[in-house]
Amino acid sequence: MNRETGDSTGESNRCQVWQEASVSVRWIEDDAAEFEALVAAYERRIYNLLLRMVNDPEDAADLTQETFYRAFRAFDRFRGEAQPYTWLYRIAVNLAHDHLEKRNRIRRREIDMASLETDEWGEPTGWEPADPAPSPEQHLLEQELIERVRELIRQMPPDYREIILLREYEELSYEEIAEVLGITLEAVRSRLARARNWLRIRLAPYIKQEGFE
Repeated sequence: MNRETGDSTGESNRCQVWQEASVSVRWIEDDAAEFEALVAAYERRIYNLLLRMVNDPEDAADLTQETFYRAFRAFDRFRGEAQPYTWLYRIAVNLAHDHLEKRNRIRRREIDMASLETDEWGEPTGWEPADPAPSPEQHLLEQELIERVRELIRQMPPDYREIILLREYEELSYEEIAEVLGITLEAVRSRLARARNWLRIRLAPYIKQEGFE
């Protein structure tokens, strides 16, 4: 192969690469512009839907952002078989259901954290409600208890607060907590037991006064 032929072939290859890159860039730019139009058209409707479902403006805003983030990641697979709002609606509703389920679990765990009874592993046993549909008065008492638990968690020593948040709010397993904190499983159990005991000692007077036992 002579120099002239080699140069011509190299130039041809470079041109082909540049053309393919140009097509790819145009496709990405077109896709991004189309998605931006989708956000502009439906963001307010999705936010209002989520606000009605979760009844919290900050949570609704976070879930709206997560809805469009997930939609963007899947946008190349959206082929228009469904209407755009229907597609976004499904993503948003699924996120809201997951959020509400977790919020209810955390609410129950916050109440259980105040229990003075524990099982053999130090986990709070909680209370079995006498009535599955509590009265407004009982609901108010539970909400006051939750607020007291949250306030005490904010006052906890940092290492206690950290492990309570990882276990009760992030719902990590003991093994996951050990990995996150870089400590042994035995240290996780010991620190968590001390943190829960710290919390129960400070909640005990309120528990007895309000008759939660």
